[in-house]
Amino acid sequence: MAAEKLLSEAACKAAKAKATIYYLNDGAGLRMRIRPDGSRTWIYRYRLDGKEMSTGLGAYPTISLQIARVNAQEARLEVSRGNNPSTTKRIARTKQITKGGNTFGVIAAEWLERNQAGWSSTHYERNEGLL
Repeated sequence: MAAEKLLSEAACKAAKAKATIYYLNDGAGLRMRIRPDGSRTWIYRYRLDGKEMSTGLGAYPTISLQIARVNAQEARLEVSRGNNPSTTKRIARTKQITKGGNTFGVIAAEWLERNQAGWSSTHYERNEGLL
């Protein structure tokens, strides 16, 4: 990153929408994507098994330049271990949802239990079978 011109917070704030998507590079795979609707998001580009891939790091200004650099460094470490950062993020999100107990099966079972008293046995069995 030393030889490249790094982004500044002022350059990130000043990025305006154009007719097409364009990017502001920070170096080492970190870039800001500016869409025609004006939304600005952080992208980390990397190569894994000879294929170029990218993962989103969040929206600007919610994720500042400094935080995006830290997130890119963490993703860079994942790539150096041979892991795909996108897959790692997806797995962590799934574990969090499962740990919270807000899975479809749990909610469906609660719904069936709550409505069982007002339903006939055939109606209950049919809904249970559908779920």
